[in-house]
Amino acid sequence: MAADHIADAPDLTPHPSQALDIPVPVRWTDLDAYGHVNNAAVVRLLEEARIAAFWQAPAEQIALGAPRPPAALPVSGAGAEISTVIASQRIEYARPLGHRRDGVVVRLWLSRIGGASLSVDYLVLTRDDPEGRAPYARARTVVVLIDAESGTPVRLEPATRDELQRFAGEPLRFRD
Repeated sequence: MAADHIADAPDLTPHPSQALDIPVPVRWTDLDAYGHVNNAAVVRLLEEARIAAFWQAPAEQIALGAPRPPAALPVSGAGAEISTVIASQRIEYARPLGHRRDGVVVRLWLSRIGGASLSVDYLVLTRDDPEGRAPYARARTVVVLIDAESGTPVRLEPATRDELQRFAGEPLRFRD
């Protein structure tokens, strides 16, 4: 995308108290033949941030030092009663991201908390742009909680909904 389009982009950074800044490493293998982080690798960056923010590690891993997420969803790994599926994902790439040994910061927040689903909005930033003035990418993922056995949606419990509300913010506006 040309630099003049970046200047036209609205300021889409939510208030910092509503967002979580999750550091994510950029791997050498994330690069494409042009030296940019490949578009498919950006999906991984978003996934890593989402997991760090919302998915609770099993108790035995927490006992061994695994970090606790800032806001845990009622889901965990294989064998859990509640699972999640990705219903949709949208990414807009604003500018090329090269390899960075300092990684990226994925700023994320919840732009919608539904009955059994969440919309997670993201900005892919770097540490030298903590205000998010020139994100490399903007994205949204719709996550649905499901019963792992039946595959049917599971409504969020009121306590979980209240906890997640702390991370609610304005939805991103995407170009059409």
